[in-house]
Order: sequence, then structure tokens, then C-alpha cells
Amino acid sequence: MKNTVSLSSDIAPERITPPFYFFSDTHISTRRGEEQEYRLHGVIACLNKIKTTGGTLFILGDFFDFWFDCRNYIPKTLKPVVDALANLRKEGIEIHYIGGNHDYWIQGYLTRELGIHFYPETMIFNYQNMRFYCLHGDQVVYPHTSYPLVRKFIRSSLAVALLKCLPVKWIYALGEHVSHYNRALQNIPRVPDPMIKKMQHFLLEKLQQGYDIAISGHVHEPYCNENHGKTMVILGDWIHHCTYGFWDTSGFRLIHYKR
Repeated sequence: MKNTVSLSSDIAPERITPPFYFFSDTHISTRRGEEQEYRLHGVIACLNKIKTTGGTLFILGDFFDFWFDCRNYIPKTLKPVVDALANLRKEGIEIHYIGGNHDYWIQGYLTRELGIHFYPETMIFNYQNMRFYCLHGDQVVYPHTSYPLVRKFIRSSLAVALLKCLPVKWIYALGEHVSHYNRALQNIPRVPDPMIKKMQHFLLEKLQQGYDIAISGHVHEPYCNENHGKTMVILGDWIHHCTYGFWDTSGFRLIHYKR
């Protein structure tokens, strides 16, 4: 049986303007440290570049190491990157955001006040007869068989309501505690090869179904392959690789950020 993902969302044509920027798995954290500061400043530098070039920003999940919208609370350490997103919106740059397994709960301040467009599962859009398929990927690749049930529960209205009973700083402390990606770099694990291969296989299936470009995040290993005019992409991360995607009418490429 082929892999499937439900709840696809088509993007209105008036909300997409090239060039396209694709970010995933930046895992910007509320925790401090040299590694976190490098990640934060690098991402903000790239967002400021988008402000000068124009275009459209697509975030394919886990932009934040943890985000939970509650009473418009913004952790102090995350405010600079939130301000950078707000500045893009002030320039008229559209932002389309797929919820990841670390930051699914962005609906609220970011969507209401900044006007970021939220998608729970996937984004699909056309541009110049090119059909794009974008997802985070945690519904496709996961380490434990129990994850789909856990994922369904933590995204449920019941789980959200229960969490909102806690002080908001406790919620963030809990969310950051369970993450692997806010530790010292040498302690952050890499995704196993079989999981990366599974994601590549899923993206290939999407190309075979008629999409021209299939893009994911989640497995953290940058990969871009173009064959017979079709392109499959894994965006990598900002932990081990500092990569993001860029598309214009000349094609797709992965960009490695260097300070």
C-alpha cells in the first residue's frame, strides 16, 4: 500500500510570489547558549535577506523547537525571530506555515496578529504549471509505532485545553524538556538512514502521482535530486547543516548558510 497523507491544503495563487524560500527544522529554542545564538542569528539574517528580495516564505514545520500559543505569550528569547517574521509581513511577504511535531500549536498570535497562513498537514500549490507538494513529514516517518496515536492526542482540543490550565512558562519548560534539539551540538542525534530512505521513497511516490516538486523536512538530512524535470527535496536542518531551500524560475537549490 502506498503512503498517503490527508488534509491537503491548496494555496490561493494570489498568495504566492517568487522567489520561494523554504525553511524547516531550524528548532529555534527558548534556551540560551552559543549554539542557540548562532542558529538564531543565522535564521534572522536569512529572513532579513528575504525582506530585501521579496518573494514568499514557506515554513515546513519545527521552525521553533517548541511553540504553544497561550494568552499571546512570546518567550523573550524567541521575540527577535518573531519580530523578523512580523517585519516580513509588514513588507507584504506572505508566510505559509505547516505545523511540525514541535510547533503545531502556532494558531493564535502568529496567525491572527501577523497574518501567517497555517496548514495542519500539507501545502499544495501551482505556479507556472509546476505542481508543488510540501509537508513536514512526521506523519510519514516516525521512530515508534505508537506515535500516530500520540500525535493525534497531543493535537487534540482536549490536550490543548489541559495544557492551557498550566502556567505558560511551565508549558514551555515541558515542551523544551522533551526535545533532543536544544542540547549541546555533540549530544544531538542524527536521524537514522532507514528513516531518511523512507522519506525519500514517500517523496518519490508523490512525483509519480504527478507532482513536479515534492519537499519535506523532519528527517534533517539535506537532499535534492532532479530527474526528468521532477525534483524531490529534503530541506535538512539548522543544527548539523544550516540549509534552506530556494526556488525561482531557474529551478530549485539548497542553500548552505555561512556566517
